[in-house]
Amino acid sequence: MNINSFVLRLSVLFTLFFFSCKQTPTNIIENNNSGFVPDDGEALFILGQANEQYMRNYLSEVRGTPLPAGFAFYTSLSGSSPLEDMSRYITFMKGYPNTMLQLAIWTGERRWGNPGYYLDEIIEGKYDENIVTLADACKSLDRPIFIRFGYEFDGHHNAYPPDKYKAAYRYFVDMMRSQNVDNVAYVWHSWGVSPYYGTEDYPEYYPELTTDVTHELWYPGDDYVDWLAVSIFGSGWGNLNTNSTMGYFVQFANSHDKPIMIAESAAIKTGNNRDPNWVIPTNTWFANVFTFIHQNDAVKAFTYINVDWEADNSTTTWGDTRIQNSVQSAQDYWSNKIGTLIHADANLFDKLGYK
Repeated sequence: MNINSFVLRLSVLFTLFFFSCKQTPTNIIENNNSGFVPDDGEALFILGQANEQYMRNYLSEVRGTPLPAGFAFYTSLSGSSPLEDMSRYITFMKGYPNTMLQLAIWTGERRWGNPGYYLDEIIEGKYDENIVTLADACKSLDRPIFIRFGYEFDGHHNAYPPDKYKAAYRYFVDMMRSQNVDNVAYVWHSWGVSPYYGTEDYPEYYPELTTDVTHELWYPGDDYVDWLAVSIFGSGWGNLNTNSTMGYFVQFANSHDKPIMIAESAAIKTGNNRDPNWVIPTNTWFANVFTFIHQNDAVKAFTYINVDWEADNSTTTWGDTRIQNSVQSAQDYWSNKIGTLIHADANLFDKLGYK
């Protein structure tokens, strides 16, 4: 264990002891940062996700200078995850100056229990100590952090009832703010297609509505959201400027004065068969995504997942979405376009209002 990890562990253990008798906040605690939003016409590039070796490979084989503006990782609130994951991520990021962290908080999936079971546990206080651990780790990093709590909240795979999701989201944000965390912006992240509302599957959790099902059903409120976010995977092979869900979020973002983050994306294979030899075959996906970014000022961050999905997961059919393995036209397009996005430099934090 290096000295940085040891110091972080001692700090977290002290914090857990000190806050063991804390009271859960009952009132909204005001946001105390600017959300770390670039100027109009600019967008951050964030490299994802989770596997540090894939990130290092991108930096060595695709583009390492300048560094991406940030790196994307995942954790949960269970067990020792916040302590162990954040210790590892902080160690990684200290090797890359002037970069930010994008952190997704896993909050359960439908296959593991009743809809929103993990959200219920959060509201009941089961993970309070781990939220304090996470808050302390975030403060110790002393860089801008984007947290995607309950990412893809409206996805079929998650099946989060709107009221449970909103309550847990607010609870989490209030807990973090009560620990005086001022380097975190909170991201409300949709899966980027039509929302799942499971009246037929779970009528006891999803009452019949007299209005249309829209993503806004899950919106926790402007006081709790710094960024809106979407995922773009298979939909990226089409024109995103005519995509109804993307249009909805651009309009929603503009009406609420919030920036949009493409929080997860990759030029995946959309067929249902595994193929270990499949690589990104054209530059079409990238052209669609960069056009969407540059034609919509609301889009201010882009996260790309540069991994070999099928090598890592025996059940997926998404192929190898690494830039360095794609056809030459895709590599050339990426090389020409990625430099138009914001990367890390000595002035990045100042430009985003982080002191």
